[in-house]
Amino acid sequence: MKFFVLALLGFMFWANNVFAQTFQPLPGPVLEQEVAFQQANECYIFFDNLLGDTLQLRWRSFSVSKPEDWVIDLCDYGLCYTGIPPNGTMNAVYDTIQPYLKLIVQPGTTPGSAWLWFRVFEKDNESNALDVYFSLYTPGTTSANEPEALDIEVFPNPAFDILFVENKGLQSEWLEILSPTGRKIWRRPVSPGEQKMIEVNTWPAGLYYLARGSHFQKILIQK
Repeated sequence: MKFFVLALLGFMFWANNVFAQTFQPLPGPVLEQEVAFQQANECYIFFDNLLGDTLQLRWRSFSVSKPEDWVIDLCDYGLCYTGIPPNGTMNAVYDTIQPYLKLIVQPGTTPGSAWLWFRVFEKDNESNALDVYFSLYTPGTTSANEPEALDIEVFPNPAFDILFVENKGLQSEWLEILSPTGRKIWRRPVSPGEQKMIEVNTWPAGLYYLARGSHFQKILIQK
């Protein structure tokens, strides 16, 4: 009986990994885009279907921060909505077709910046998920992820083997690092004055993101 249970668990683990879809955001997990006044600006994040198999994605809205006068509507690969609903399901795709999230942003004449956070996941496998962010701002306005707004220092940057994260603020912060494909690969609380050491020697070279709330900093890992 014990052998049967272990075999069943092993099969479930194998099946979950074999049949899980692999997808990644394009151009990356964070889209920074300037939006023009008095226009309907289209802002896209596509999802590359790496395996070319049938892929159906769902999404969930986690956070929307924007000026009150801005009008933002959302379209996915399937439907367009008035405003931003809490969740949705895209049409299934296959081969090289890329599903997407699209924001139609109308700032009118109001300057400012917006930060929107979505989680995208496989329809029948929510564990296969990634987070994507839209950082949008009008001309002459600093984007929502201005590094100076953080009391968090990251060094060295670029990093090769070791990365340090230090909280120079007055309160504890939950910090997380996103990979170039939008996966959360590190998440820790960091107390005031605390410094965390992260071994990054096994991480592939590329552009990573340290995220805290509606702010993020870019981290370059080199080999």
